Amino acid sequence: MRKLLLLSAGAVLAALLATAGWQLQHRAGPPALPRSQPVDLPAQTPVTLTRPDVDVSFDLRLHARIPGAERGTPLDGTARFVLKNPPTGEPLRGVRPLGWITRRVQGQAAPDEAACKERIQTYLGGLLSARADANLNSYLFLTLNHDQTVSVIDPQISLSRTKLQNLVSLGGEPVDWVLPPDMKALFLSIPVHGTVSVVDLRRFVVVRNVHVGKKPGRMAVSPDGRTVWVANEGDGTVSVIDTASYQVLRTLEVGGGGHAFSFSEGGRTAWVSSSEGEALVAVDVASLEETGRVEVGVGVGSIAYSEVAKALYAVQERTHEALVVDPHRREVARRIPLAPSPGMLRFDNSGRWAFVLYPHGDRVDVLDAASTQLAYTLTGFAAPDQLVFTNAYAYVRNTEDARLSLIELASLEKEDGKPSIAHVVMGQKKPSESRGLGRSAPIAAMPEGNSVIVAGTADRALFLYSEGMMAPRGTHLNYGREPKAVLVLDRSLHEVEPGVFTSEAVVRENGLHDVYFLLESPRTLACLEWEVRGIPEDVSASRKLPLTLTPEFNPTAPLPPRALTSLRFRLSPLSDAKDTRPVQPEEVQVLMFRPPSGHWLQRPTPRLVEPGLFEVEVSPPEPGQYQFLVSVENRGAPFGVLPHFTLRVQPSLAALPPSETHPQ
Repeated sequence: MRKLLLLSAGAVLAALLATAGWQLQHRAGPPALPRSQPVDLPAQTPVTLTRPDVDVSFDLRLHARIPGAERGTPLDGTARFVLKNPPTGEPLRGVRPLGWITRRVQGQAAPDEAACKERIQTYLGGLLSARADANLNSYLFLTLNHDQTVSVIDPQISLSRTKLQNLVSLGGEPVDWVLPPDMKALFLSIPVHGTVSVVDLRRFVVVRNVHVGKKPGRMAVSPDGRTVWVANEGDGTVSVIDTASYQVLRTLEVGGGGHAFSFSEGGRTAWVSSSEGEALVAVDVASLEETGRVEVGVGVGSIAYSEVAKALYAVQERTHEALVVDPHRREVARRIPLAPSPGMLRFDNSGRWAFVLYPHGDRVDVLDAASTQLAYTLTGFAAPDQLVFTNAYAYVRNTEDARLSLIELASLEKEDGKPSIAHVVMGQKKPSESRGLGRSAPIAAMPEGNSVIVAGTADRALFLYSEGMMAPRGTHLNYGREPKAVLVLDRSLHEVEPGVFTSEAVVRENGLHDVYFLLESPRTLACLEWEVRGIPEDVSASRKLPLTLTPEFNPTAPLPPRALTSLRFRLSPLSDAKDTRPVQPEEVQVLMFRPPSGHWLQRPTPRLVEPGLFEVEVSPPEPGQYQFLVSVENRGAPFGVLPHFTLRVQPSLAALPPSETHPQ
């Protein structure tokens, strides 16, 4: 069964704000930089396989490294499956394929049907000790935490108690974050330092702290993903950062106050509001030049553009109105009265329904862009402050209640005028009990379109909810940290055109690779063969293990249950490793758990016996098989890289009942 494998992490919106006059005042800054684009290596002929219900075609197009990349940097590639209906040749649309790529051991035969099925089942199990070289279904949860960190949680790992893959320290409290469409880096605004931190999403480390203006706050990424826009709330400027070079392209004088961002004309024009300015400013995204402004008075907050209505909606907090702005005539076309203290305004995915939240009240207003009127006033909320959309529902976060409110979008079109609202309890504590709510979205929609992941800030957990259920279907701990916001880093297969599914893949070695394919409906399992060519020698060399792990215990000898057992192992850096210093105990992590679910797990603390020799004590609770893994992550050996051991736990013969020691 598919385990909610695809998530999207998307970011939308970007913009600028201008001060008085038509001319933007530019601080000194470099012009837009030419962007280095990777060049595809020579294409190879796709491999194909026919099954009764589907024709499968696969190819992997590798991209050459960008000039200037470090030696050893692996090559990115685009893995592509083309699926067709065998009788008709028509594209197979709307399905959810899964795929994995693993280098075949030299001299090993290709997997037969039974081995193919067994390997796919192993990959679905999510064991750290059996992971593919390239998982085309991978996704991660990123949480923005109260303690100036970002948690990286892998929900696909088959461990119930620890799914934390990485923890990124930021060195300052972030206000907002954005994830460009290529998902290579995460950008976070750090007001205390006047910087934007850039986190590399392959290595999960901060690779750059970009200096911007004073107190950077709200951020947005342009729809083309080429630039990140930062509102510097302390000095009335906006900084524009190139997402490829991490350089500030330009800093614009835009006026004071908080800013909100949106786009029109397919992302060619950026709009920005200012709480202390009197105009909405339109900016050409390509040239960064102002193209016009609309006078709206002081006090405009949230803004959102509807592609369907071809109009920009803005919340005028001071006059309690929703302004409908004609972006072409550059004027306010209509004013819709609202209740006092309106907050966030967002359009649903259709672009018709605009939702206005009241963070100090109990209501949500729904505006109909088709008639430019207030369609519904919904009550029964508890200080709603954030919302996201799937195709079927608007999800509203209540800050004074542990319940999440779901508004059924289809019910907004019913003639009886009674929208359907469901309230689902998420955790035990209301969000206002946390140390801070933050500005970024605490809910992220899943790409399947029928589920979300919710940051339970005060509960210090994430809740996975699927539509139609009365409670969350799963919980992921955040290990003592309060998640203010959540994003989904989705690297799984997506349908980019009818019947064509692609995912980014990282490969490090030339040679034959086995491609494992699974389709739930129609049920299809297949294994294909692909030869990787063109990987530079320095990439393959970087794949060599940096350490050798040698057990000083007999991995085949059974261990007793409910008793402390000492296990010793050696860790020795290779002579050609980057770091040849002896490994220290604080660098080593040990994990022992019982598969498949990992309901029992231990993290024993290694003790240094002598240089290179370490000892841990384990105490498995009952007979069965257990996995023993060692990690030295800062040396390039996270869990799953070094050899792992399967240990048997069974009672001694003297401890067994007579019926078991002397079977009849």
